[in-house]
Amino acid sequence: MSQLMQAEITGHSSPASGVYMIELFSPEVAAGARPGQFLHIRCGEPGVHLLRRPISIHAVNRNAGLVRIMFQVAGRGTALLAQKQDGLLDIMGPLGHGFTLNQARHKDKNPTLAESSGGRDQPGSIIVAGGGIGAAPLFFLLQELAATEAAPRVKVLLGAARAALLLTVEQAVALGFGVQIATDDGSAGFPGLVTYLLAEELRHKTDFVYACGPAPMLRTVCTLLERAGTPGEVSLEERMACGVGACLSCVCRVRPAGGSELHQRVCVDGPVFSAAEVAW
Repeated sequence: MSQLMQAEITGHSSPASGVYMIELFSPEVAAGARPGQFLHIRCGEPGVHLLRRPISIHAVNRNAGLVRIMFQVAGRGTALLAQKQDGLLDIMGPLGHGFTLNQARHKDKNPTLAESSGGRDQPGSIIVAGGGIGAAPLFFLLQELAATEAAPRVKVLLGAARAALLLTVEQAVALGFGVQIATDDGSAGFPGLVTYLLAEELRHKTDFVYACGPAPMLRTVCTLLERAGTPGEVSLEERMACGVGACLSCVCRVRPAGGSELHQRVCVDGPVFSAAEVAW
C-alpha cells in the first residue's frame, strides 16, 4: 500500500556525471516495495515547485529499512533533488505496477522448471537489459532475482553512451551475475548498442527478458522479442503529474492480446508493461 510520508536522508552520492543516488530510511517503503515501482517525490519547496517527480526505486535493504533511489538530472526538479544531502524528503510510495517474478521461483519454495517437467525441458536464460539510467530500477530486480533458484540463469546486459556513464556493473557482479556491457562510443565492452547484445543472446534459448532504458531502446527490445517469440516486460518512462492515475497525463498506448488498442496510465497500470502489449 502506498503512503505519503517524510523519509530521512541517510546517504548521498554521485556514481556518474549528472547521476545521483540518495539513501532513505523508510521501513514502510522498504517492507512493501517491489522491483519496478517508484516514489513520487517533492523536490522543491511547497507552493513554489508544485509537481512531484517520479523516481524509480534502485535498491532496498528490508532488514535495515533502507531504500535507495538513483536518478539523472534532467530538469529543475531533479536538479533540486540532487542538492538534498540530509534532512527529510517528502515522498509518496511505493507506487506503480512493477516487474513480475513468475520466471524466477524462490529456492526454498518450488521445484525448478526442469524438475517440474520431469527434466524434459531444460530452462533457458533470463535476461535483464538496461540502457543508461534504465539500469537504476533493474538493480532492485537483480537483488530479488539473486534470492531465487533462477539466479544461475540470469544474464545482465548493460549499456551507456560511454564507459564513464555505465551504472551498477560492479554491483551486479557482486550479486554473482555475469555482466556484458556495451558503449555507444566503444570505450568499454561491445562497441555499439546494448540491443545488439540482446539480439545475439536471443539466438539461444531465452525464457524471459526484463528491460528498462530510453524509448528507442525499448522499441527495439519489443521488436526483437516479437521476432524471437520470447516474452518479456519493459519499464516505460513518461512525464507524470499526480502519480496516482487521476490526471491522465502519463498515458501510453497498449494493445492487449486479442483486444483493440487502448490507453493506459503509466503511473498505475505501469510503469512495467508486457513487451508484447506496448503499441509503439
